[in-house]
Amino acid sequence: MKNILFVIAACCTFTLVSCRKEPFTQFPDYDKNWLAMEDNPNDPTIHANFQFYKETGIPVFVNDTIGSQKRVDVFGKTYTYYEVLSLSYSLGGIQSGPSPIVQSFTYCNKTDVPNALTFLRNEIMPVIKGNIHVPSILLVDNMNTNAFGSYAYKGFNTVVVAQVSKIPTMSVATKADYKAAILRSMLTNSVLDNKYASILDKFYAVSRKYVTGRDAYGLNSFYLTSTYIVGLSAPFTFQALGFLGPDTRITSSSPISTWLDVSMYIESAMVNTDAQFKQKYAAYPNILLKYGYIRQILTDMGIQ
Repeated sequence: MKNILFVIAACCTFTLVSCRKEPFTQFPDYDKNWLAMEDNPNDPTIHANFQFYKETGIPVFVNDTIGSQKRVDVFGKTYTYYEVLSLSYSLGGIQSGPSPIVQSFTYCNKTDVPNALTFLRNEIMPVIKGNIHVPSILLVDNMNTNAFGSYAYKGFNTVVVAQVSKIPTMSVATKADYKAAILRSMLTNSVLDNKYASILDKFYAVSRKYVTGRDAYGLNSFYLTSTYIVGLSAPFTFQALGFLGPDTRITSSSPISTWLDVSMYIESAMVNTDAQFKQKYAAYPNILLKYGYIRQILTDMGIQ
């Protein structure tokens, strides 16, 4: 009998506790859109960046930490959350090889921002014409990556544009290379979109069909022999296989990833006119074939 009474009492206690109203915790704006710029007329740099944002819809930053917010953890302790642009992951298209990362960079001077914005307005925006989604732009001075080049890099939620202090003194040829690198960073993920998968498969197959027993990507120059290369006449080179050059990190190897191969073609297509590209690589039919596939995708994207 005592046991029955104990069970009944325990059930009543549990019911009362479970019915007690829990305190309501109100969270701050944790889902805030950090890329939505706010103006500060008292700061000329922020104001100029905001004007560019209003014109193009692309926020421009000079610091990778773009905001902070007071938050409360699960233990009720208050802390400060910092929103930082993600530079070390390029979403989409990394089919083989190590992911590219930004190894280091230095912040630019605010006095260099007006020249950078002018360059973006005059040289970059007319090409992408609102057809390409650019989540944000981070202006920096020096930058090192394990991908290639030191001019521009596509991170997860930003495009890093470097060397901004050098823009005024760049030669015509250097500015053309600079422009091409920025466009490559902005275009690569769109080119690698699944809607172009069938065209890209043809692009990759151009080089792969000549290599037996190994993948054409990440192929060491040691294997450029008749034992491993079929269907081509000597001399066996990376260019003969359809690559614009060796991997930018391992110069004794073909591009280690399909992502890098595509990126190199986009950059070359942006720095050369159609006639210039075809003249430059006239001796390499496989390069011209692969270029045709990339040009087909770019044209569909509205990029001339």
